[in-house]
Amino acid sequence: KIFITMKTPHFIKLCFCVTIMFFASCSSDDSDSNDPSDNVITINIAEYPSNGDLIATLDSNLEGNLNYTLTFVSVPDAIIFNGNELRVGDWLAFDYETNENIFITVDVSNGSDTEIIKYKIVIQNVDDIWAFLNGSSRTAYENANDGDWVQISESEYNDLANYLANTTKSGASDNQIYNNTSVESSTGDRTIANNNDINIPSNSYLFAFKYYSWINNVSTSRIKLSQGDAGGLYQDVGNVLPEHNDEYNHFVLKGANNPTSSEGFIGMYAGGAVGAKDDNNSSYKWRNGNVDNLDNTASGSVYLFQGLSTTLKQWN
Repeated sequence: KIFITMKTPHFIKLCFCVTIMFFASCSSDDSDSNDPSDNVITINIAEYPSNGDLIATLDSNLEGNLNYTLTFVSVPDAIIFNGNELRVGDWLAFDYETNENIFITVDVSNGSDTEIIKYKIVIQNVDDIWAFLNGSSRTAYENANDGDWVQISESEYNDLANYLANTTKSGASDNQIYNNTSVESSTGDRTIANNNDINIPSNSYLFAFKYYSWINNVSTSRIKLSQGDAGGLYQDVGNVLPEHNDEYNHFVLKGANNPTSSEGFIGMYAGGAVGAKDDNNSSYKWRNGNVDNLDNTASGSVYLFQGLSTTLKQWN
């Protein structure tokens, strides 16, 4: 905290100026550091707070009617000021992968004196997948073992797609999934992979998956990944999907620790019939059974499945 007195006798002003010049000279001799973390109050806050959450209540040593002015924020819109309270303005600014620290300066004045208060907000890293899950999904994720797929809601899947950094969709595009073309059934007990150039970038972690099941009580389906070739070799990603029912199902992988070393092709072994749509611009690879090489190619359809991957690991 720094105090500035506005009404000072001339002699004291002169002494003050000489003192400032002396210390400035010494500082110049020792170092030219302008580190914004010098002489600040440090506050720790977990990633992804809610908008409006209280960060700190300002405590000034000045007396009288005080006026608080936010004079500097290192990340625009991160902070809102409510009286003498610092609150979260934009929760997305508190993303550890984007901003590890946020620096703030506040001027407090009673009309004659001014106190300068500086804060360093340290954003504490959390498991970003966990952060966007709620209720039973979060509990299931906490209790899962590495390699387990955990069923989640559509809104949770969409949050992961929208808010995790450097995320890419593969398999089928949103347009292919959500267009008005009717969903049709395809054969089950088959390993399939769309071959439409919507792939996983190199050095990426596959961490979530969704697909359209045509039937209920599916318990043998698996997610697969081939690197460098749409025809295979396909390897299992994680364990078998948990039992699930018809229409769209959404899953997240616990402990995705192995990035791709080249462009990846996402596929699946469909234990039951899978939804597909007519699409003249799409083709796919397939072979009956749970296999690692796909010898057959067909065109005119797209299987309704999609993976989420990121080049930046954001979980434990």
